[in-house]
Amino acid sequence: MKYQNKISHLFLYGSDLQKREKEVLEDASKRLGFVPGSLIDRSSWWSSREIGAFRYEGEFEGKRAVLKIQGVRPRTSEIYMIQSFSKANKSKILRAPLLYSCLPWDNGKRYEALVLEFVDGKPIINSPVTAVELNEFFSLRNEYKKNCVVLPWVEKPKELLSEEIKINFTKWREASFKLYPKHPLRRESDADLINNAINILKENYKNAEREFQHGHFGASDLLKIKNGQVIILSNLYWSWKPPFYDAVFGYHWFIYHLAQLKKPTIELIEEQRNLWFSKINSLAKTGEDKKLLNLALLERAAAGLNLDALSVDPKSPIAEYLVEKTRRNLKELIEKQSRV
Repeated sequence: MKYQNKISHLFLYGSDLQKREKEVLEDASKRLGFVPGSLIDRSSWWSSREIGAFRYEGEFEGKRAVLKIQGVRPRTSEIYMIQSFSKANKSKILRAPLLYSCLPWDNGKRYEALVLEFVDGKPIINSPVTAVELNEFFSLRNEYKKNCVVLPWVEKPKELLSEEIKINFTKWREASFKLYPKHPLRRESDADLINNAINILKENYKNAEREFQHGHFGASDLLKIKNGQVIILSNLYWSWKPPFYDAVFGYHWFIYHLAQLKKPTIELIEEQRNLWFSKINSLAKTGEDKKLLNLALLERAAAGLNLDALSVDPKSPIAEYLVEKTRRNLKELIEKQSRV
Protein backbone atom coordinates (compact mmCIF):
# COMPACT_ATOMS: atom_id res chain seq x y z
CA MET A 1 0.00 0.00 0.00
CA LYS A 2 1.28 3.47 -0.96
CA TYR A 3 1.32 6.83 0.81
CA GLN A 4 -1.10 9.63 -0.01
CA ASN A 5 -0.06 12.65 -2.06
CA LYS A 6 0.28 16.23 -0.90
CA ILE A 7 0.05 17.90 -4.29
CA SER A 8 -0.34 21.44 -2.93
CA HIS A 9 2.96 21.09 -1.03
CA LEU A 10 4.87 20.33 -4.24
CA PHE A 11 4.54 23.96 -5.33
CA LEU A 12 7.22 24.95 -2.84
CA TYR A 13 9.76 22.68 -4.54
CA GLY A 14 9.35 24.50 -7.85
CA SER A 15 8.73 23.18 -11.35
CA ASP A 16 10.32 23.82 -14.72
CA LEU A 17 7.86 21.67 -16.69
CA GLN A 18 6.57 24.74 -18.56
CA LYS A 19 10.07 25.11 -20.04
CA ARG A 20 10.34 21.39 -20.92
CA GLU A 21 6.84 20.87 -22.32
CA LYS A 22 7.73 20.50 -26.01
CA GLU A 23 10.74 18.27 -25.30
CA VAL A 24 8.82 15.99 -22.91
CA LEU A 25 5.79 15.79 -25.20
CA GLU A 26 7.95 14.65 -28.11
CA ASP A 27 9.89 12.13 -26.01
CA ALA A 28 6.84 10.56 -24.36
CA SER A 29 4.86 10.44 -27.61
CA LYS A 30 7.70 8.64 -29.37
CA ARG A 31 8.21 6.12 -26.56
CA LEU A 32 4.49 5.37 -26.24
CA GLY A 33 3.43 5.51 -29.88
CA PHE A 34 1.06 8.41 -29.18
CA VAL A 35 0.27 10.88 -31.96
CA PRO A 36 -0.28 14.26 -30.27
CA GLY A 37 -2.90 16.72 -31.43
CA SER A 38 -3.97 19.81 -29.55
CA LEU A 39 -3.33 20.90 -25.96
CA ILE A 40 -6.25 20.24 -23.58
CA ASP A 41 -4.95 22.01 -20.48
CA ARG A 42 -2.07 22.67 -18.12
CA SER A 43 -2.33 22.14 -14.36
CA SER A 44 -0.87 24.93 -12.25
CA TRP A 45 -0.92 25.65 -8.53
CA TRP A 46 -3.47 28.36 -7.73
CA SER A 47 -2.77 31.17 -10.23
CA SER A 48 0.97 30.58 -10.55
CA ARG A 49 2.77 30.22 -13.88
CA GLU A 50 4.42 27.00 -12.74
CA ILE A 51 2.72 23.86 -14.00
CA GLY A 52 2.91 20.36 -12.59
CA ALA A 53 1.21 18.53 -15.46
CA PHE A 54 -0.31 18.96 -18.91
CA ARG A 55 -2.65 17.00 -21.18
CA TYR A 56 -2.79 16.62 -24.96
CA GLU A 57 -5.52 15.12 -27.08
CA GLY A 58 -4.36 12.74 -29.79
CA GLU A 59 -4.42 9.19 -31.11
CA PHE A 60 -3.18 5.90 -29.66
CA GLU A 61 -3.47 2.58 -31.49
CA GLY A 62 -6.20 3.98 -33.72
CA LYS A 63 -8.24 5.35 -30.81
CA ARG A 64 -8.84 8.90 -29.70
CA ALA A 65 -6.87 9.28 -26.47
CA VAL A 66 -5.28 11.69 -24.00
CA LEU A 67 -1.62 11.88 -23.03
CA LYS A 68 -1.09 13.21 -19.52
CA ILE A 69 2.40 14.21 -18.46
CA GLN A 70 3.18 14.54 -14.76
CA GLY A 71 6.33 16.65 -14.49
CA VAL A 72 6.66 16.97 -10.71
CA ARG A 73 7.05 13.67 -8.93
CA PRO A 74 4.16 12.84 -6.62
CA ARG A 75 4.70 10.61 -3.63
CA THR A 76 2.39 8.04 -5.24
CA SER A 77 1.93 7.74 -8.99
CA GLU A 78 -1.41 8.43 -10.64
CA ILE A 79 -0.79 5.19 -12.52
CA TYR A 80 -1.06 3.31 -9.21
CA MET A 81 -4.06 5.38 -8.12
CA ILE A 82 -6.06 4.66 -11.28
CA GLN A 83 -5.16 0.96 -11.32
CA SER A 84 -6.00 0.59 -7.62
CA PHE A 85 -9.26 2.54 -7.87
CA SER A 86 -10.35 0.46 -10.85
CA LYS A 87 -9.61 -2.75 -8.95
CA ALA A 88 -11.34 -1.72 -5.70
CA ASN A 89 -14.30 0.11 -7.25
CA LYS A 90 -17.72 -1.51 -6.71
CA SER A 91 -19.80 1.15 -8.46
CA LYS A 92 -21.57 0.48 -11.75
CA ILE A 93 -21.93 4.22 -12.31
CA LEU A 94 -18.65 5.83 -11.31
CA ARG A 95 -15.25 4.79 -12.61
CA ALA A 96 -11.77 6.01 -13.46
CA PRO A 97 -10.79 6.73 -17.07
CA LEU A 98 -9.37 3.69 -18.86
CA LEU A 99 -5.57 3.53 -18.75
CA TYR A 100 -4.27 2.39 -22.16
CA SER A 101 -0.53 2.65 -21.53
CA CYS A 102 1.96 4.39 -19.27
CA LEU A 103 5.57 5.23 -18.50
CA PRO A 104 6.49 5.15 -14.79
CA TRP A 105 8.45 8.05 -13.34
CA ASP A 106 11.92 8.39 -14.85
CA ASN A 107 14.42 10.19 -12.62
CA GLY A 108 16.57 11.14 -15.58
CA LYS A 109 13.78 12.45 -17.78
CA ARG A 110 11.80 13.80 -14.79
CA TYR A 111 8.31 12.85 -15.84
CA GLU A 112 5.76 10.05 -15.88
CA ALA A 113 3.23 9.62 -18.66
CA LEU A 114 -0.25 8.15 -18.91
CA VAL A 115 -2.22 7.42 -22.05
CA LEU A 116 -5.89 7.56 -21.08
CA GLU A 117 -9.19 7.19 -22.86
CA PHE A 118 -10.57 10.41 -24.28
CA VAL A 119 -13.61 11.17 -22.14
CA ASP A 120 -16.29 12.65 -24.38
CA GLY A 121 -18.52 13.67 -21.52
CA LYS A 122 -20.51 16.52 -20.06
CA PRO A 123 -19.85 18.04 -16.63
CA ILE A 124 -22.36 17.20 -13.93
CA ILE A 125 -22.17 20.79 -12.76
CA ASN A 126 -22.13 23.91 -14.89
CA SER A 127 -21.50 27.50 -13.85
CA PRO A 128 -23.89 28.88 -12.71
CA VAL A 129 -25.26 25.66 -11.23
CA THR A 130 -28.91 24.60 -11.03
CA ALA A 131 -30.69 22.77 -8.21
CA VAL A 132 -31.14 19.77 -10.52
CA GLU A 133 -27.40 19.58 -11.21
CA LEU A 134 -26.57 19.82 -7.52
CA ASN A 135 -29.05 17.05 -6.73
CA GLU A 136 -27.23 14.80 -9.18
CA PHE A 137 -23.80 15.83 -7.85
CA PHE A 138 -24.69 14.92 -4.27
CA SER A 139 -26.47 11.77 -5.40
CA LEU A 140 -23.18 10.75 -7.06
CA ARG A 141 -21.35 11.59 -3.84
CA ASN A 142 -23.63 9.12 -2.04
CA GLU A 143 -22.85 6.51 -4.69
CA TYR A 144 -19.11 7.08 -4.33
CA LYS A 145 -19.28 6.91 -0.52
CA LYS A 146 -21.06 3.55 -0.77
CA ASN A 147 -19.06 1.91 -3.53
CA CYS A 148 -15.76 3.66 -4.28
CA VAL A 149 -14.04 4.05 -0.90
CA VAL A 150 -14.88 0.80 0.90
CA LEU A 151 -11.46 -0.77 0.22
CA PRO A 152 -8.76 1.92 0.67
CA TRP A 153 -5.60 1.52 -1.38
CA VAL A 154 -3.62 4.33 0.27
CA GLU A 155 -2.06 3.93 3.70
CA LYS A 156 -3.68 5.88 6.52
CA PRO A 157 -1.26 8.53 7.86
CA LYS A 158 0.21 7.78 11.27
CA GLU A 159 0.40 11.43 12.31
CA LEU A 160 -2.57 12.90 14.15
CA LEU A 161 -5.06 14.85 12.09
CA SER A 162 -4.41 17.88 14.30
CA GLU A 163 -0.70 17.68 13.43
CA GLU A 164 -1.46 17.38 9.72
CA ILE A 165 -3.60 20.54 9.92
CA LYS A 166 -0.64 22.43 11.41
CA ILE A 167 1.75 21.18 8.70
CA ASN A 168 -0.69 21.98 5.87
CA PHE A 169 -1.22 25.57 6.94
CA THR A 170 2.49 26.12 7.47
CA LYS A 171 3.10 25.04 3.86
CA TRP A 172 0.10 26.97 2.49
CA ARG A 173 1.12 30.16 4.28
CA GLU A 174 4.59 29.87 2.76
CA ALA A 175 3.02 29.32 -0.66
CA SER A 176 0.71 32.33 -0.19
CA PHE A 177 3.56 34.74 0.42
CA LYS A 178 5.70 33.17 -2.30
CA LEU A 179 2.89 33.75 -4.80
CA TYR A 180 1.54 37.03 -3.45
CA PRO A 181 4.15 38.84 -1.31
CA LYS A 182 2.04 42.02 -1.50
CA HIS A 183 -1.53 41.06 -2.34
CA PRO A 184 -3.80 44.16 -2.39
CA LEU A 185 -6.67 42.35 -0.65
CA ARG A 186 -4.70 40.72 2.18
CA ARG A 187 -4.98 42.36 5.62
CA GLU A 188 -2.49 42.19 8.48
CA SER A 189 -5.28 40.97 10.79
CA ASP A 190 -5.89 37.94 8.55
CA ALA A 191 -2.93 36.12 10.08
CA ASP A 192 -4.51 36.20 13.55
CA LEU A 193 -7.85 35.02 12.17
CA ILE A 194 -6.21 32.09 10.38
CA ASN A 195 -4.13 31.19 13.45
CA ASN A 196 -7.28 31.24 15.55
CA ALA A 197 -8.94 28.84 13.12
CA ILE A 198 -5.89 26.54 13.09
CA ASN A 199 -5.92 26.33 16.89
CA ILE A 200 -9.62 25.46 16.91
CA LEU A 201 -9.07 22.79 14.26
CA LYS A 202 -6.09 21.30 16.10
CA GLU A 203 -8.06 21.09 19.34
CA ASN A 204 -11.25 19.67 17.84
CA TYR A 205 -9.54 17.21 15.51
CA LYS A 206 -7.43 15.63 18.29
CA ASN A 207 -9.62 12.54 18.47
CA ALA A 208 -11.25 12.73 15.03
CA GLU A 209 -10.86 9.85 12.59
CA ARG A 210 -9.92 10.51 8.99
CA GLU A 211 -11.99 9.03 6.17
CA PHE A 212 -10.67 7.66 2.88
CA GLN A 213 -11.86 10.03 0.17
CA HIS A 214 -11.27 11.55 -3.22
CA GLY A 215 -9.48 14.70 -2.13
CA HIS A 216 -10.53 16.71 -5.20
CA PHE A 217 -14.24 15.85 -5.43
CA GLY A 218 -15.18 18.98 -7.33
CA ALA A 219 -17.37 20.41 -10.04
CA SER A 220 -14.89 19.77 -12.87
CA ASP A 221 -13.92 16.25 -11.81
CA LEU A 222 -17.10 14.36 -12.74
CA LEU A 223 -17.96 13.85 -16.42
CA LYS A 224 -21.03 11.96 -17.62
CA ILE A 225 -20.62 9.93 -20.82
CA LYS A 226 -23.28 8.66 -23.24
CA ASN A 227 -23.91 5.32 -21.52
CA GLY A 228 -24.78 7.10 -18.27
CA GLN A 229 -21.53 6.29 -16.50
CA VAL A 230 -19.62 9.08 -14.78
CA ILE A 231 -15.83 9.34 -15.05
CA ILE A 232 -13.89 10.57 -12.01
CA LEU A 233 -10.83 12.65 -12.86
CA SER A 234 -7.96 14.02 -10.68
CA ASN A 235 -7.12 10.59 -9.36
CA LEU A 236 -3.82 11.74 -7.84
CA TYR A 237 -5.85 13.01 -4.89
CA TRP A 238 -7.25 9.83 -3.31
CA SER A 239 -6.30 10.24 0.36
CA TRP A 240 -7.39 10.32 4.00
CA LYS A 241 -9.22 13.54 4.86
CA PRO A 242 -11.33 14.95 7.70
CA PRO A 243 -15.02 13.97 7.65
CA PHE A 244 -17.12 16.01 5.17
CA TYR A 245 -14.04 17.36 3.33
CA ASP A 246 -15.42 15.88 0.11
CA ALA A 247 -18.79 17.52 0.82
CA VAL A 248 -17.40 21.06 0.96
CA PHE A 249 -14.41 20.97 -1.41
CA GLY A 250 -16.55 21.33 -4.54
CA TYR A 251 -18.51 24.25 -3.10
CA HIS A 252 -15.33 25.95 -1.88
CA TRP A 253 -13.73 26.22 -5.32
CA PHE A 254 -16.97 26.61 -7.28
CA ILE A 255 -17.73 29.92 -5.54
CA TYR A 256 -14.30 31.36 -6.34
CA HIS A 257 -14.53 30.22 -9.95
CA LEU A 258 -17.73 32.26 -10.40
CA ALA A 259 -15.37 35.23 -10.81
CA GLN A 260 -14.55 33.81 -14.25
CA LEU A 261 -18.09 34.43 -15.54
CA LYS A 262 -18.52 37.34 -17.94
CA LYS A 263 -20.78 39.33 -15.62
CA PRO A 264 -20.59 37.92 -12.10
CA THR A 265 -22.67 39.71 -9.48
CA ILE A 266 -22.86 39.57 -5.70
CA GLU A 267 -26.51 38.54 -5.96
CA LEU A 268 -25.62 35.61 -8.20
CA ILE A 269 -22.81 34.49 -5.90
CA GLU A 270 -25.10 34.43 -2.88
CA GLU A 271 -27.87 32.65 -4.79
CA GLN A 272 -25.34 30.00 -5.82
CA ARG A 273 -23.96 29.76 -2.29
CA ASN A 274 -27.47 29.17 -0.91
CA LEU A 275 -28.09 26.40 -3.45
CA TRP A 276 -24.93 24.61 -2.35
CA PHE A 277 -25.75 24.98 1.33
CA SER A 278 -29.25 23.62 0.88
CA LYS A 279 -27.54 20.34 -0.06
CA ILE A 280 -24.48 20.49 2.19
CA ASN A 281 -26.45 21.19 5.36
CA SER A 282 -28.80 18.27 4.68
CA LEU A 283 -25.83 15.86 5.00
CA ALA A 284 -25.49 16.42 8.76
CA LYS A 285 -27.88 13.95 10.40
CA THR A 286 -26.66 14.14 14.01
CA GLY A 287 -25.15 16.66 16.40
CA GLU A 288 -21.72 15.12 15.84
CA ASP A 289 -22.22 15.42 12.07
CA LYS A 290 -23.01 19.13 12.43
CA LYS A 291 -19.88 19.67 14.48
CA LEU A 292 -17.68 17.86 11.95
CA LEU A 293 -19.33 19.64 9.02
CA ASN A 294 -18.68 23.03 10.62
CA LEU A 295 -15.05 22.05 11.18
CA ALA A 296 -14.72 21.09 7.50
CA LEU A 297 -16.18 24.48 6.52
CA LEU A 298 -13.85 26.22 8.98
CA GLU A 299 -10.80 24.48 7.51
CA ARG A 300 -11.78 25.53 3.97
CA ALA A 301 -12.60 29.11 4.98
CA ALA A 302 -9.17 29.45 6.64
CA ALA A 303 -7.50 27.98 3.56
CA GLY A 304 -9.55 30.39 1.46
CA LEU A 305 -8.48 33.50 3.34
CA ASN A 306 -4.86 32.34 3.43
CA LEU A 307 -4.53 31.72 -0.31
CA ASP A 308 -7.46 30.31 -2.31
CA ALA A 309 -9.54 33.50 -2.36
CA LEU A 310 -6.40 35.49 -3.17
CA SER A 311 -5.96 33.43 -6.34
CA VAL A 312 -9.03 35.13 -7.83
CA ASP A 313 -7.87 37.75 -10.35
CA PRO A 314 -7.73 41.03 -8.34
CA LYS A 315 -8.99 42.83 -11.47
CA SER A 316 -12.28 40.92 -11.29
CA PRO A 317 -15.17 43.18 -10.21
CA ILE A 318 -16.08 40.72 -7.47
CA ALA A 319 -12.57 39.77 -6.24
CA GLU A 320 -12.73 42.14 -3.27
CA TYR A 321 -16.19 40.86 -2.34
CA LEU A 322 -15.10 37.21 -2.49
CA VAL A 323 -12.12 37.84 -0.21
CA GLU A 324 -14.15 39.92 2.24
CA LYS A 325 -16.96 37.35 2.27
CA THR A 326 -14.40 34.61 2.99
CA ARG A 327 -13.08 36.74 5.85
CA ARG A 328 -16.60 37.22 7.28
CA ASN A 329 -17.44 33.54 6.90
CA LEU A 330 -14.27 32.60 8.75
CA LYS A 331 -15.11 34.99 11.61
CA GLU A 332 -18.63 33.55 11.87
CA LEU A 333 -17.38 29.96 11.89
CA ILE A 334 -14.83 30.80 14.60
CA GLU A 335 -17.57 32.41 16.69
CA LYS A 336 -19.81 29.41 16.16
CA GLN A 337 -17.07 27.11 17.47
CA SER A 338 -16.54 29.30 20.53
CA ARG A 339 -20.21 28.80 21.42
CA VAL A 340 -20.03 25.01 21.20
